[in-house]
Amino acid sequence: MMAVSINDSMHEISITPITKKIVVRYDGGHVSLPADLLSGIEVYWEELLRSGRPYTRGETFTVTGRNDTDERIEISVTRTDFAHNLYCRRFPVPDGYAARVIHTAALVETSDGKVVFGRMSGHTSHSGRYQLCGGGLDNNDLHGDILDLDHNTKKELREEFGIDVDDTNRVGSFFPAYFKEGGQRGRMSVIYRVALKETAGEFLNRYDVFDDGLRKSGEEPEFDEIVVFNRNSKELLSFLARENLRFEEYMRPLFEYIASDQTLK
Repeated sequence: MMAVSINDSMHEISITPITKKIVVRYDGGHVSLPADLLSGIEVYWEELLRSGRPYTRGETFTVTGRNDTDERIEISVTRTDFAHNLYCRRFPVPDGYAARVIHTAALVETSDGKVVFGRMSGHTSHSGRYQLCGGGLDNNDLHGDILDLDHNTKKELREEFGIDVDDTNRVGSFFPAYFKEGGQRGRMSVIYRVALKETAGEFLNRYDVFDDGLRKSGEEPEFDEIVVFNRNSKELLSFLARENLRFEEYMRPLFEYIASDQTLK
């Protein structure tokens, strides 16, 4: 099994190919936080609301455990909320009380060998950050006690890129390909590969129509810039090396993996 890892401020990040089924199971509970931490989260949330951005304090999930078998990786989660998640991104939190998020991301690849990602818009909670299409798991993804990763990824692709994964005229393949672990907050990422049957130019033309439709309906798109690069090109790593740009933490190890894996050429 091939893997790529880097050291991120003394917190190793690893990217490995997915060879087992990943199951995310909700334990039925809710995270319990000490009173002083809850107070700090409340103060921070009020500050965010005063900033004028349209934050919504919806429920999210935090990882509580992992169990590997020969057939699957089972990840247990419990409920928390978006305020807890954002607070943990900005402030140090005592061991055992940090929000450890698992989320999806989609590596969109065009028929002419390009990868597509974007920069988050100003109205989002991660304004200016470059990342793949994707997002955190929420109640809409919960079926019984299982959080449906496919459902979440399809939803994000539809909402952020205007891609309907079930449109076989447009999408050639869709599957979970890489698993990211580690980093400063121990977050997990399940990264899908999405192969389009269209060139980068064709995708961008369709995205422009999608973007225009969102704006006419009064919605702001998630991305304010769409980036397209050759999948196996040094351009990817050169782009990531620009010190004045912000990236989601899985981006560098993922693209290093792509650059080093001969099967992706």
